[in-house]
Amino acid sequence: MNKKVTVGITLAFIFITIALTFTATMLFAMNLFDKKIVAIQDREKMYEKIAEIDSYIRQNYYLGVDDEKVMDGLARGYVAGTGDSSVKYFTKFDVDHINESRTGKMCGIGVEAETNASGYVQITEVYESTSAEKLGMKPGDTIVRVNDEDALSLGADTVRECLYGEANDVVKITFSREGEDFTYEFVYGTYDTYALHTYDVNGYLYFRILAFNDVTLGQFQDTIAEKLPQGNVKGLVFDLRDMDGGYDVTVAANILDRLLPQRTLVSGIYQGGLTKVLFTSDASSIDLPIAVLVNGGTKGYSELFAAVLGDFDNVRIIGEQTYGDGTYSVLYQLPDGTALYVPVCELLGCGTVRYNLVGVTPDFVAAPEETFVIPEGEPSIETDVQLRKALEVLDSEFNNAPATPENEPEQPEITETEPETEQSSDAEE
Repeated sequence: MNKKVTVGITLAFIFITIALTFTATMLFAMNLFDKKIVAIQDREKMYEKIAEIDSYIRQNYYLGVDDEKVMDGLARGYVAGTGDSSVKYFTKFDVDHINESRTGKMCGIGVEAETNASGYVQITEVYESTSAEKLGMKPGDTIVRVNDEDALSLGADTVRECLYGEANDVVKITFSREGEDFTYEFVYGTYDTYALHTYDVNGYLYFRILAFNDVTLGQFQDTIAEKLPQGNVKGLVFDLRDMDGGYDVTVAANILDRLLPQRTLVSGIYQGGLTKVLFTSDASSIDLPIAVLVNGGTKGYSELFAAVLGDFDNVRIIGEQTYGDGTYSVLYQLPDGTALYVPVCELLGCGTVRYNLVGVTPDFVAAPEETFVIPEGEPSIETDVQLRKALEVLDSEFNNAPATPENEPEQPEITETEPETEQSSDAEE
């Protein structure tokens, strides 16, 4: 009798549990369904509004509609609606330009440019031995006309496209500098974009990184292979000031791998809190003190580079707080050749160091002179306060004995043991 009662109670408990589970599942499903219905209704309202705008403008706007520009504008508007400036929409031209810049080879008048607050395209970089350099164009110049057409009327996208073209073709550009206009015919030509400048500064190997692209890693490795065996390098200095990090995190990770001993280099926190290890380093490393120069213009993957290095005892970061963009973005190409550039995770230096939205804090704060401009060529410790501070820190903390002919620093130890684990990357390309 007792056994039957026990079985009955157990069965009743099971049935109640099943009923509760079913009820909870139904409530969850109904809630999810209601949310989807609301989302669908909201989307329908959005599509209806766009359709009404499109219909009215097509019927009444006296200049007519350029469908490609409308599509680009719609995409930009949607992206802007996220409220996150790191979410970007790229036109076909933008995508082609990014892919070309990764190779370090370009064809155009020989400049880098950006759109300023007034809507004009402003020159930010002029490359050596190009038409732009030969005709005297300089960073800060503003393009006001292209082929005798007003730059604002053409739009910034069209103006930027005119800076690149087929070799030996010609474009007429008028640019303004301090209120004076200059007009020249520029000839498109092929040129190498800068990736890395290297100098010997007071016994230290100074690297001015300008881009993380296919050229950067090769230049870095070649310089290390040439200079370190000479045995007179006291340390390394990486200048990341005003460096936006580019689009290729893999190059930054590969350089870090060459510098650092075996450990996790980069992790990412994805949607839902999932954490993945993206890059690791092998056992090969360079045993030298390192200084990293940063400022408010140090952004993106250059910040990651600084954050990872800063977690090591032989590294000091000098300068000013960095920008605070600590995300990994994926370039998602759409069928028509345009693309979305979307942050998919927050990056962590060495798996623990968070710097997104706050930036990387230097170990030694040093502000430049008010009139100081980072030189395009060889650096000068007389005029560069931050570089001078970096060398002073490395000398005082790691190189107490001065380098003289009688007391040369020993050749740095470079370990080349086989890594126990292969470098891994789960980052999407």
